Amino acid sequence: MEEKTVVILGATGSIGTQTVDVIKTLKGFKVVGISFGRNVSLAEKIIDELGVKYYVSEIEASKGVKIETLEVLLSITEPDIVVCAIPGFEGVKAALESLKYTKRLALATKEALVCAGPFVREIARENGVEIIPIDSEHSAIFQLYEPHVDHILITASGGAVRDVPLADISLLTPAQILKHPTWSMGGRITVDSATMVNKLFEVIEAHELFNLDYSKIDVKLNRSSFVHGIVFLKDGVIKIHAGKPDMRIPIAYSLTYPERVYESYIADVKEFDLSLYDVEKERYPIFHYGLELARTHSGLSWRIALNASDEIAVEYFLREKIMFGQIETIVKRTVDYVIEVGKSVESINDVYEIDNISRNYAEKVVKEFLSK
Repeated sequence: MEEKTVVILGATGSIGTQTVDVIKTLKGFKVVGISFGRNVSLAEKIIDELGVKYYVSEIEASKGVKIETLEVLLSITEPDIVVCAIPGFEGVKAALESLKYTKRLALATKEALVCAGPFVREIARENGVEIIPIDSEHSAIFQLYEPHVDHILITASGGAVRDVPLADISLLTPAQILKHPTWSMGGRITVDSATMVNKLFEVIEAHELFNLDYSKIDVKLNRSSFVHGIVFLKDGVIKIHAGKPDMRIPIAYSLTYPERVYESYIADVKEFDLSLYDVEKERYPIFHYGLELARTHSGLSWRIALNASDEIAVEYFLREKIMFGQIETIVKRTVDYVIEVGKSVESINDVYEIDNISRNYAEKVVKEFLSK
């Protein structure tokens, strides 16, 4: 197999480091560039171990050649594959930029399709870029999908709040919320798992990736995260994608597709857990609030506001400035405000503008809490 070049955006994060682990075990892949945030020591280790030539960061590393912007890094390397694992709205910009310079976008940044899905798909189509999802649930559906699909089901673990008495949830601390029962992830996504905002994002992603109406996308809890996705075909066949939770598996598949090369642990039949449970409305109110909006509101503005307000609220929660229960209020008030403003999204610049409006309003709501 001809060696494929890879750029990893967000190389020192959870997905980024696991991508590095995968590439170390696979043949035929060369990492030619990375971007990273503040973890310079880990970045230097990655640069050294993989022989990475270029990097983008605000921090100077002692190894590699520093490139000032992501656009320049991508234009110099023109990689076969970009792994986009930058969290938050910065990941939206990174994904859009990547589509100009690569032929495959291995996408872990949920926000890209949530905030700018139609633009991402349009640019990918114009440039002949494959979008291969890294999220375990979307990778599962991607692997099972065929034209005769009636509907799909994606699963959720339920996060840290799933067994907590309802009356106690709003008072949970960051330390308690960050104890995810089945996955090891970054701070924001672990909080989003507890509110199930991440699953709401994934419903929106599935809508964009598979061109399915929201009524055709179901969500159930699978406590062990053993079941990742289910596809229901029109002839009555049900296809289930399952296995021990390990993000390295969908990462590897996004790199090697259409081949399946990576080897990992194979679960014994005794370990199978196919139990599925409803998502409680009282326990996960933001999820149900957003799901109702998805089914009744077209357009991107509310989705952009959802992401921006959640990003702000989770940041303040992790800094112990607000309570867990206040995340819901900040998100709902911001999304309702943006819907009332009624600005439509006609261009990528509109995406950026509504994101800015949403962040400013969310900050205003946070300040109200802090002043009390």
